[in-house]
Amino acid sequence: MHAHSHTPPPPGSDALYRVYKISIALNLAFVILETAIGLFHHSLGLVSDAGHKLIDVFSLLIALVGFHLAARQNGDFRRASAGIALVNAVILLAAVGVIVYESFLKLAAPTPVDGTAVSWTAAAGILVSGISAWLLMRHRRDINTRAAFLHMATDSLLSLGVVISGIIISLTGLHIIDPMISLAISAVILFNTVRLALEAVRTLAGR
Repeated sequence: MHAHSHTPPPPGSDALYRVYKISIALNLAFVILETAIGLFHHSLGLVSDAGHKLIDVFSLLIALVGFHLAARQNGDFRRASAGIALVNAVILLAAVGVIVYESFLKLAAPTPVDGTAVSWTAAAGILVSGISAWLLMRHRRDINTRAAFLHMATDSLLSLGVVISGIIISLTGLHIIDPMISLAISAVILFNTVRLALEAVRTLAGR
């Protein structure tokens, strides 16, 4: 995750702060929208995709906190960011547990999913990640922002997978595809979250 290692803010960091704040607001608004649409249309694929984007929001917030503390020359900013990261990791692990449980229930008894709504919503997610990546691309001299840019690009690929699953559901009526894509995305979230938690623990332990 891009929030793991912070460096002092580069020259012109006011513009970088604005980019982070815009990206956080944009992605958080979409997380709420995608979760609502996913719940309304019974799509765990959309809910899982929203969960992965929530990692972006948390990571951008952690990086922003790190930048602010570094600007104040607070030597403990890495530990503060690690504490925030650990709390976020616990929340995400709990969310993944619920999503995985619900996915297995839907695998056993698939429920109808609106493939068209899934495709269009996930396509909007690609747009959100693309806009965020474009904003961050102009500040890639900063190591945290370079990592954020790459993470947004990865998000676009995950959202593309959800778009494809929605198209398959629309064309074939195979509603079981939805919990399957949800489990795949949950695995990605789990991997990133565990990595984030372990690094946060190491930082808090002073390693």
